[in-house]
Amino acid sequence: MTTVLAGAGLVVALGLGRAAWRAPARERARRARAQEPRRLPARLRDPLARALTEAQCPVGPEDAVSGVCIAVLGVTFPVVVLASALAPVVFVTAVAAGPIFLVNARARVRRRYLVDLPGLVELLAARLRSGHTVVTALGDAAGGADPVASDLRGLLARHDHGEPFTDALEWWARRRPLPPLRAVAGALAVASVTGGAAAEALDGLARSLRDQLGAQAEALAQSAQARLSAVVVGAAPLGYLAFAALVDPGSVGLLLTTGVGRVCLVVGLALDAVAVVWMRRIVRSEP
Repeated sequence: MTTVLAGAGLVVALGLGRAAWRAPARERARRARAQEPRRLPARLRDPLARALTEAQCPVGPEDAVSGVCIAVLGVTFPVVVLASALAPVVFVTAVAAGPIFLVNARARVRRRYLVDLPGLVELLAARLRSGHTVVTALGDAAGGADPVASDLRGLLARHDHGEPFTDALEWWARRRPLPPLRAVAGALAVASVTGGAAAEALDGLARSLRDQLGAQAEALAQSAQARLSAVVVGAAPLGYLAFAALVDPGSVGLLLTTGVGRVCLVVGLALDAVAVVWMRRIVRSEP
């Protein structure tokens, strides 16, 4: 029986190998190219793509999700081996780190955007005084690598393809829903009609934007201690939980192995998250 099975297996293997040898490689390559990469659902992909664009992250939504998943597994696996009781907390923290990083990156880009707007308005006012139109002045300002210049290139591209200039400005204001930017877009819409006569108004707008940034910077400086306290208060429970898991794993095991412990853990983490959001809103300098 063993000899028969071995012989039959050899015959089948030779037949499969012969069939594979005769299969056209070109057809296999065509079928491989025809397979489309997996994409996230539209409800998740569109907001994530918009957030990545606003944060100036040069990756797609699928690559971002894959990177976060790999990072979460890479961080959680050693903890499972060394301190299994701490693994759920580390897993949740690692999963939350991705969205937190994205939110902070968007905030940094937003602050840089607001800081660059007054200089842009002053440059446009100077160009208008020298005889340029608003469109050519924007072309001079669109050569940089900052987020403002990137948006200006998109605005000019839409205008070059036949879209009215005011509609392109409206697209710009929708792309970056910032009150100062809406004021700049409105001023440029007026300047596109009045020409060089709007230079003084643009200078006044630039001074107003700088005054607003100065007030916000002063508010941030005065609230620095409060913001640091908010970070400490929010991170202290997680730090104590990690310390307890390393020093006395049995105490943390009660949180994970008993029903009451799980309820206490979930409620505690939820209250800590609510406290962090609440304190962030309290110390936020902008309305």
